Amino acid sequence: MSFDDTSREPEQAFRLNRDPLAELEYPTKIARFSNVQHLSIHITRNFGAESTRVYYIGLRGEYTEAHRHEVTICNYEAAANPADHKVETITPQTQFIS
Repeated sequence: MSFDDTSREPEQAFRLNRDPLAELEYPTKIARFSNVQHLSIHITRNFGAESTRVYYIGLRGEYTEAHRHEVTICNYEAAANPADHKVETITPQTQFIS
C-alpha cells in the first residue's frame, strides 16, 4: 500500500470514539474480511492532538494457514515438433468424411 492508495474507497471505515481504557470493539463486515491475507490500516486524523500514537490494535478471528504455491515453469508448443516425440511404430490411418 502506498499513500496514493489512501484516496481509494476503503473496504470498511470506522468512526472512532475516545477510548482511554481500550474497552471499545468495532465490529467488521464479515463478508469483506473472510479471507484476508494482508491488512493495511490508514488513520486519517485524531482527536485534535498534534501527533497520533497507536498502542494496540487487536484482531479477532480464526487462523488458517496460507497456501503457498510454488512457481511452475512450463514450456508451451504452438505446434508439436515430431523430432521431440520418439515413437517406435507409426501406423498411418486415413479417415474420409463424406
